[in-house]
Amino acid sequence: MQNDSDGRTAGAGTTGHAAAKRAEAGRARFHVAAQKDAALAAGGKPDEADAARMVAEFHARGGRVTVCPPADEPPPGGEGDRGETS
Repeated sequence: MQNDSDGRTAGAGTTGHAAAKRAEAGRARFHVAAQKDAALAAGGKPDEADAARMVAEFHARGGRVTVCPPADEPPPGGEGDRGETS
């Protein structure tokens, strides 16, 4: 592949941007995990202020909190999610 005038590889387009965002999110998660490990090694569970700071840093770096349903629940829109009442 050839380089464009701005230094990006031709054809990288949005794929390169998405990969960079995923890499940054991974680095942010690793950083927060390292802070948690350091806090635990320093004397146990972080207090509320430290926990709030770590969460704020995670969000500031673009981190998102996701919640997954338990594995034994049917997926939304499936047979068990028809909006029927008993």
